[in-house]
Amino acid sequence: MKNTFVTLVIALVSLVARASAPSQSAALDAFLNRIGGDGASRLIATDVDPKLADSDGSERFVITSKGRKPAVKGSSMSAVTAGINWYLNHYAHINLTWNRPNTNLSEATLPVPSRPEWHTCVAPYRYYLNYCTFSYSMSTWTWERWQQEIDWMALHGINMPLQIVGLDAVWYNILTRHYGYSPAEANEFVAGPCFQAWWGMNNLEGWGGPNPDWWYERQAKLARNILERERQLGIEPVLPGYAGMVPSNFTEKTGLPANSQGNWCRFLRPYILDPNSDGFKSVAATYYSELHNLMGSSKYYSIDPFHEGANTKGIDVPAAYRSLRNAMVAARPDAKWVIQQWDWSKDQYRVLDQVEPGRLIVLDLFSDGRYGVENYRDHEVVYCSLPNFGGRTGLFGRMDKVADTYFKARRSNAVLKGIGAAPEAIEQTPVLYDMLFELPWMQSRPDTRAWLDDYATARYGVSDPDARRAWQLLLESALNCTHGIQGPHEAVMCGRPSLNIKSVSAWGGSELFYDPAKVVDAARAMLRAPLQGNNYTYDLVDITRQALSDRSKTMLAELAAAQSDSVLFEAKKREFMQLIVDTDSLLNTHPSFMIGNWTEMARDIASEMPGTTDAHADWLEHQNARTLITVWGPRPSSELTGLHDYSYRQKGGMLRDFYLARWRKWFDSGMSTDIDWFEFENDWALRDTTRYPTAPQGDARATAARLINRYFGEK
Repeated sequence: MKNTFVTLVIALVSLVARASAPSQSAALDAFLNRIGGDGASRLIATDVDPKLADSDGSERFVITSKGRKPAVKGSSMSAVTAGINWYLNHYAHINLTWNRPNTNLSEATLPVPSRPEWHTCVAPYRYYLNYCTFSYSMSTWTWERWQQEIDWMALHGINMPLQIVGLDAVWYNILTRHYGYSPAEANEFVAGPCFQAWWGMNNLEGWGGPNPDWWYERQAKLARNILERERQLGIEPVLPGYAGMVPSNFTEKTGLPANSQGNWCRFLRPYILDPNSDGFKSVAATYYSELHNLMGSSKYYSIDPFHEGANTKGIDVPAAYRSLRNAMVAARPDAKWVIQQWDWSKDQYRVLDQVEPGRLIVLDLFSDGRYGVENYRDHEVVYCSLPNFGGRTGLFGRMDKVADTYFKARRSNAVLKGIGAAPEAIEQTPVLYDMLFELPWMQSRPDTRAWLDDYATARYGVSDPDARRAWQLLLESALNCTHGIQGPHEAVMCGRPSLNIKSVSAWGGSELFYDPAKVVDAARAMLRAPLQGNNYTYDLVDITRQALSDRSKTMLAELAAAQSDSVLFEAKKREFMQLIVDTDSLLNTHPSFMIGNWTEMARDIASEMPGTTDAHADWLEHQNARTLITVWGPRPSSELTGLHDYSYRQKGGMLRDFYLARWRKWFDSGMSTDIDWFEFENDWALRDTTRYPTAPQGDARATAARLINRYFGEK
């Protein structure tokens, strides 16, 4: 009776919310005015008409005209917003992305289509995000930044993004309202802002905390804002379902039986409830009740038990999967379980036997790093691209491979129902996402070279031969990885000092998989292009940065070869350190490449709530934002499991004050092997008080020209 009452209340709340929500027309007008400036909704006609769907129910949009102005009509909200993006890129030559989230359409030329152009989507699921993204990229975001991202999702036709913001508030309420935990005890379990991804995946407890009381209030408000905006735009969030997780001291507090899952990277994992116990059903019901009180319900729930090597000894794994499925269905009878396939153990594959086809959606997270999707029997599958790990900086992609393997999977895999991006971090190499989310609206594999020519025109607003040449060179080099490296090859200038750096992070690599001369030529071509604007300067800086980063590997090898000649060695050492200084100055010419935009946005979170202090801003910056991108965890996790530098950032300000300082210390010590790097790095993370700027310094074109000539010569 109690569960029936809760379900009824939730349904009534949902009806009231829908009744008070803006109409689809009003939501589209507001969307256009956000991305195109006030009045943009009057410049492009839009309409949602379900009758436009294909005969099999597939979503469609048509780009056409109405009353002497462009019009975009679609069978769903998501189809219309994706159609708007298609129109902006392919007709108006306006490319909106992370570095340029909006524009002024009143100043643009908006061509009126001469005939209708139809596109049908073959992927009912267009998935986005990874638990890790919420830490490596989104953990420092304000609501202003979140609004831009949701509009970006809509433009790319994404209709089922992961949404875990507010999970901390849900668990805080569960523990303090239902299971006798004090606020301090709850905070020993809930992780801090930048580490909630791994807490949410059942990997660790409490790290980055304790969170102040206002944090939970802020997160609850932010979650409601995010979810309201997503639902207005026809985006159905994937909410965090119940994976059996409880605090490691839950049995001690409640008497309910729970099993240890061991450690993850030297962190104690949360425990998992005995799936055959009555307590499992009770806790799961409480979880979903509190989740729905804050977030409402969804068609989709992300549930990832036993993530990354959890110990399953003593756990009835089949029973756990059945219990998790049953708990989700009890809370939302028509819900689907969304599960991440990432380094599954034999036990994890057992989920395929315990959940009926049609109920489980498998996110094949690294489809692009392998050779298409695995066989998950009769369960629905989403082809996913995972182009970035840890937020590590680099120009990188698998453009031809993604196009090849996605369309091959479409032809050969009847249960392939979607496409998705599951990066550990975003705001890098936006071209990958622009192509990826156009693919399901295409009937056949695009010519990647031709697509990039069109992209260059959209990106800069005009067709320029040098810009097109630059992108073709990148397609032949940095954007053409054919093997399974986890994200961009790594910048040796950011590694712990050595004369032979194989990788910066424990799971990365620094070997080039392409001819670096092509990236240099791409930088030169981009420099020749008579272009301007945010997209141009962003790309010029990024391509030049990559050329300099590749050069650092060559210079380090030259330095190692000069060890027998002290004079030459000193000269090579000065050149190598100067390269880091120069790269830092280049990155500081564009705000997207400045560390201040990471640290200052973290601090700005505190200003969103009344009664916060500088100490709260310091906690957000130092114990969270800076710690994540340097040592990551406490000494055992950082040093013994290799988490340090997993999230290194090649950013202006940080190159000079952190990475260059690390090299200088090493050289000054006579290249000692006895330096306590953890302590040195923790000093910058926790105790350095430098406030980094967010406004660009210097001219990007002039700086790029100077550095290209300095390090690669005139041509």
